[in-house]
Amino acid sequence: MEQIAEIRDAVARALEQRGLDNREFLRQIRTGEQDDGPYMTGAIACATVLAKRQGAR
Repeated sequence: MEQIAEIRDAVARALEQRGLDNREFLRQIRTGEQDDGPYMTGAIACATVLAKRQGAR
């Protein structure tokens, strides 16, 4: 559960750094309300691939 919270925060921070200032949307990302959205879906897929690669080493 801790890993998903880290992914949510990383996605929200990356969007903030790129100029997104929709506070409600960022809150929804951090609380998991946007887990089925494109940003989180992509981030979770990427994290899954990276975890598998690290496990294969």
